[in-house]
Amino acid sequence: MRHAQSGQTLVVFTIVSAFILLATIALVGNTQVLFVNQNRADAAALLAAQAGASAIDPSALYQDRVALKPDDAVRLCGEAGKQVPFVISVDCAVDVDTVTATVVEQVQLPIPLWSGFETVRATRTARPAFGGTTSAGFGTP
Repeated sequence: MRHAQSGQTLVVFTIVSAFILLATIALVGNTQVLFVNQNRADAAALLAAQAGASAIDPSALYQDRVALKPDDAVRLCGEAGKQVPFVISVDCAVDVDTVTATVVEQVQLPIPLWSGFETVRATRTARPAFGGTTSAGFGTP
């Protein structure tokens, strides 16, 4: 009677190993998709912040200073951030001369383990950049 049960341990071990291997493959695949989309959300946040920081007030340049137009900065930031696919929200804020963009993206996982979708969030800041010379620049007598 002992010979009829000699392969039970091997069959159970094979089934458990197969489930562990499939779970590992699912976890690695989902993690890779999340990393790629985190980088996309980060790039979208950087793009949005830089677009918002491009809203320089031209009248301030005549006063020898660089300033932002807050309303234009928020509008440009929001428009730029929403250009990326799967973005569900873009939050832009202007604080004196700094634009902060927060992008939230919804990601569909290829192998849903706990849920079919996850969200990733990225925040970036930018300040206006203006090339040129001013009266207080180098080489001024």
